[in-house]
Amino acid sequence: MVRLSLLSGMLCAVILSGCTTESGDLDRQRMSFGVDNPRPESFFVCGSIGCEKRVAVALSQAEWREVQAPFRKRPRNAGEERRALAEALRRIELIVGKKTGYDTDEAYSGLQLSSRSQDCVDEMVNASVFLELMDNAGHLRFHQQGRRVTLGMMTRRFWTHTVSTIFQRDTGQEFIIDTWAVKVGETPYIMDRVAWANNAPFRHDY
Repeated sequence: MVRLSLLSGMLCAVILSGCTTESGDLDRQRMSFGVDNPRPESFFVCGSIGCEKRVAVALSQAEWREVQAPFRKRPRNAGEERRALAEALRRIELIVGKKTGYDTDEAYSGLQLSSRSQDCVDEMVNASVFLELMDNAGHLRFHQQGRRVTLGMMTRRFWTHTVSTIFQRDTGQEFIIDTWAVKVGETPYIMDRVAWANNAPFRHDY
């Protein structure tokens, strides 16, 4: 019985450790995880829990055009920009997933401790990389890159959770970007941070 309790405690510690680290601005996060200065033709993404693996990725010009297609019609306001960003993130995650083998990644994965899973740290870092690519391409006109936000003891399917964020420039409203709560190929959540932190149901705030 004691041995079982110890094993359970160790397993919980491993699961929680993947999503428990300090917060900070996204530039610092990219640098600390070794994925800074991304370019469409050369960048790294994280995988295999806690960014244990960094995989080199290159997008062709056609693939990069496909990612940017949601911005082809220039967004007229912040809501339209968030909608376009969510679709662009969906597309790039799908393309990158096929290149790296993480295209089978399920929602909330990482809890299974699979070598082909991405936990919330992996997803936070990768979302940050993709945001930097979009920002460098001039697609963030109504928003700016935000920070990493980590919260503990949430009541959904996880305990501690970490995400990237953006700020709306004119109002200062902060939105979380959560690609971990959806499987690859589904639209990630862009949601008001306060509502997210208060455990409101996941939604798309456009």
